[in-house]
Amino acid sequence: MHECRFMVDWVPIRTYRNYAKKGVPFPRLQPMGIKSTLWNGDNWATNGGKTKIDWSKAPFIASFGNYKLDACVWKRNPRFCWDATSQNWWNKMELSSLNSNQRRLFKWVRKYHLIYDYCQDNQRFMNNLPKECHLPKY
Repeated sequence: MHECRFMVDWVPIRTYRNYAKKGVPFPRLQPMGIKSTLWNGDNWATNGGKTKIDWSKAPFIASFGNYKLDACVWKRNPRFCWDATSQNWWNKMELSSLNSNQRRLFKWVRKYHLIYDYCQDNQRFMNNLPKECHLPKY
């Protein structure tokens, strides 16, 4: 596996490259899950705490519509998910990184919709950002 990619309507909103050979942990030999949460991060996640959450708009409700997950279903053998079969279409070499249009959309998402990026949080990491922060995102 080259990367984990999260997309909404075919627009990449998060990528996590496999840099295990460079010492960056990557989940490749165990099943993964996805959780979605709402939490109060207005003291750090909203422009470093400068933008506060408008709690008068509560309760906040999140929902998923037309949700489709395209992933390998864990069958107790990690090799099953690595095979480049028609079922595991995402393992094809030509899909191992974002294409030019996806890179353009990914940059747009980061520019206009990203509120917090731990790779920009020098204060949290005391100017010692994680290794993946210094490597290409796609």
